[in-house]
Amino acid sequence: MEKQINLWKWDYKYQVHQYVIVINVISTNISKETGKKIVYMEDLEERKQAYGICGECNEPGTGANWCQPCNVKRFKDNFKNWTSGNEIIDEFIQQSQLNAVHYLNYIEWIPFEKFQNITYIAEGGFGKVYLAEWPEGNIEYWDIKSQEWCRNHLDKYALKSLNNSSDISSDFLNEIKSHLHICLNVVIQCYGITQDPNTKEYMMVLRYIENGNLRNSLIKSKNYINYGSKIQALQQLASVF
Repeated sequence: MEKQINLWKWDYKYQVHQYVIVINVISTNISKETGKKIVYMEDLEERKQAYGICGECNEPGTGANWCQPCNVKRFKDNFKNWTSGNEIIDEFIQQSQLNAVHYLNYIEWIPFEKFQNITYIAEGGFGKVYLAEWPEGNIEYWDIKSQEWCRNHLDKYALKSLNNSSDISSDFLNEIKSHLHICLNVVIQCYGITQDPNTKEYMMVLRYIENGNLRNSLIKSKNYINYGSKIQALQQLASVF
């Protein structure tokens, strides 16, 4: 029998982020904040309509271009191929991968040597920020036809260290958790963790925001940011808690 091809043709009228995790206590309805339909996790037909069918297991997707059961197996099989050298970080990353129902809900360990043209940007009260290129890019979905991860290649990534992060702390991991739990456009996405081999400091790998940070980007944006836009962003943030 010919292998079924990837049928990821998800509908843009549905949510693609964290709602599919917290949805266990919410019925299917329309989000007032985004105008998009929220998917009830246990409703297989709704998930099928929203995210399509996985071409490998023939089950409805758990998120846009994502099948959690199939991807969990892939992540597990790869656990033996990497380590951060720190058991706490390894466990943290592994749990994010096992629980991810969408590509915005997971992180990976990224060896520092995979980054190129690393440039210092600024130092704040909590740590330093660098600009870097990551030719490999971050995972978006599994390509069933080629049997490999399809990666997104952004032009720039930000590497953010927290002070004293060489001695891993709850503050460092809690900040990463906040990025994983709030998968919205108003929150900068975190793709993984790396470690500077010279300073031994752990660093978050983030989507780079022009002008250095989100605040400066909004201030210097060519698009007018009015109070309505700000209120809508706050509503989106509040809706995931």
